[in-house]
Amino acid sequence: MFKFYNKMVLQQSIAVTLNRLTPFNWHAAAFASAGIAEAKNNTEEEKQAQARRPSVEKGSSIVKTVFASIQLHDSSDDIQTPFTDSKLLKAQTVNELLTITDGTGISRKHALQVVSILSTWTSSGKIQLSEFDSDPRFLKLCKVLTRGTTGSKSNKQVAALSKHDDLSTVLSVAADEEAAKLVGSITLSQMIKVLTTLSLRKRRSVLLLRTLAYNIAGSSEQMNIKQCADLFYSIATLNFYDENLFEKAADNVISILQQDIVKKSAVVGSILTSMGLLKYRNPVLLDAISHWIIKNTAVCRPQDIFSLFMSLGVLNYVPSNSDHLFKVLVPQLTQEEAGKPAIWLEVVWSLILLNQASHAHVMSVLNDTFIDKLAEKPSISTSAILKLLNIDGAAHYLLTDYSGPKIAQNHNIRQTCLQISREKAQITNSVIDALKNLIPESYLRNSVNTGLGFYIDAECVLDKNCNPLPLNETIGADRIRVAVLTYDYHDVCKGKMELTGITAFHERLLEAMGYQIVSIPFTDFKVTEKIVKKVQYLENRLKQAVQQ
Repeated sequence: MFKFYNKMVLQQSIAVTLNRLTPFNWHAAAFASAGIAEAKNNTEEEKQAQARRPSVEKGSSIVKTVFASIQLHDSSDDIQTPFTDSKLLKAQTVNELLTITDGTGISRKHALQVVSILSTWTSSGKIQLSEFDSDPRFLKLCKVLTRGTTGSKSNKQVAALSKHDDLSTVLSVAADEEAAKLVGSITLSQMIKVLTTLSLRKRRSVLLLRTLAYNIAGSSEQMNIKQCADLFYSIATLNFYDENLFEKAADNVISILQQDIVKKSAVVGSILTSMGLLKYRNPVLLDAISHWIIKNTAVCRPQDIFSLFMSLGVLNYVPSNSDHLFKVLVPQLTQEEAGKPAIWLEVVWSLILLNQASHAHVMSVLNDTFIDKLAEKPSISTSAILKLLNIDGAAHYLLTDYSGPKIAQNHNIRQTCLQISREKAQITNSVIDALKNLIPESYLRNSVNTGLGFYIDAECVLDKNCNPLPLNETIGADRIRVAVLTYDYHDVCKGKMELTGITAFHERLLEAMGYQIVSIPFTDFKVTEKIVKKVQYLENRLKQAVQQ
């Protein structure tokens, strides 16, 4: 489970985007990072998804079943068949479609096309299900698509497959557009199974995912908590986000937790981990989970309690029952329960983000013995280095009267080079170019490595009138050191848009170091804007900073 968090700090501090996805594994020594690909809403695609949502009655179980039980796409279907393809395109009646079954054999590809067309015609009202559901030629197509079962099946037997089949379902369809058309013809439970199968196979079809999201969110049927956990997990694995889909899942989870029918914590821990990975900040859901965990502490696994603190830290959220929650649970977070050094480092780092770490917590990870254990592998991960430096920064500037071990100022890990994503570089470079119109280059420093696990995008010194001064000026009442921080979509939470825990921590640390913060969010600063407007915007932000 923890693997998904491995380099969350990288995603925030340096926005590293990995090209492969790692499955949940709590026993992993360190979290794995993955950039969450922003799933931006597209009006046209929403319309297309709505158009694909059939209005067939539940009675059309034969059509549902056929697509719920399709096997993997056969490579033999790639054979060119222009005559049959043309015949299908020209077909205008049920009889014309079903004539392709004449002869000795029919390919899975063509059987799929015929049933897909029949489903579309039924949905649009062009034909009725009764016109073909008992036709022997249609049943022949069903047998082709449900190949792998033994013996001949009656309509009822075929329909029963949908309740027991392992569901390759729509995933079996090679063409995303064809698969998307079928989504509205299957049940909510089957849609969740399709989503799960997509995640297992790492098949990230935005069109198919949007159609699934639209149909699941629009369903009046309620999901159980296992289905909600599977949904969160699958969407997190596929790096996809849909606000309406998550609102439905969140509402279902909240309702279920309030009914007090969940007796095991594993499914709750899974939801928390997925929320952390997706940076999905839903205060009501987080409060509901926090209250449930406090009420059911006796049955909660240690790793699920760890997941709670990690997700709260990443999401920069303090629950409504925080006083009681921290009092009861923080003492349960021990190095012995964590087991591996990498996991304990994650726990202490999360407590730092939540401002709940004690001197003892910090001392337990900044001592040489712990760092040596952490580095027992061939090389210590960049993620672990950044977290150690974050904790060291808190020891220097945020913990009052801390006298425990710290990382030496000349330690080589302070020079760890950070790599930024293309999106982050784009907005940062645009901001710096605009700043050069206000501040001479010799008075402006960019990409400043703080040595504490993150960069300052731009740094300058200004007087009270916003006039630039040399960087070596002594800071005083009329000399203000300014840190400019640019934020792309990796730096904010989804759901309720707030800074992520690591981003908020960087600001808190810089303020303790004597900086005035000028934050430049991607929502306010458009890289495509004319330079004049960008300069005016930055000038106003700098003036606000020096006047505070």
